[in-house]
Order: sequence, then structure tokens, then C-alpha cells
Amino acid sequence: MKWFKQRRVEWIIEMAAIYGYINRDHIRRKFGVSTPQASLDIADALSQTSHLQYDRSGKRYVWTGPAEEN
Repeated sequence: MKWFKQRRVEWIIEMAAIYGYINRDHIRRKFGVSTPQASLDIADALSQTSHLQYDRSGKRYVWTGPAEEN
């Protein structure tokens, strides 16, 4: 995985752990990436942690793990 993509994925996991959820718009605004790229980044984050679960009613990914992941 390229360095910038890895930083985005790490940020996704960290923000979800801190704030309890994250969505594609957060990633788009923070990094200036397209919606499809934000979706790919979330998919990569999902492959690195089991603590993200999609909330259909909220259209976001909710953190289901401890307050901070080690």
C-alpha cells in the first residue's frame, strides 16, 4: 500500500475510534479525494480492523471496538 493511502486508512481508523463513526464525506473533505477513492479507503480500513460496522440508517461506519485500537 502506498504511503499516502496508508496514512488515510490510519486516519479513518483513528477518527472512527475517537468520534465513534466516520463516513465517505469526512474522508473526501479531509484529503480531497473522490467518492470512489474514499470508498476504497474505507474498504482497506475494514480489512485492517474488525471494529468498523456499517450503519445503514446513518449511512456511516460505526466504531464497535474499544475507545482506542492498539
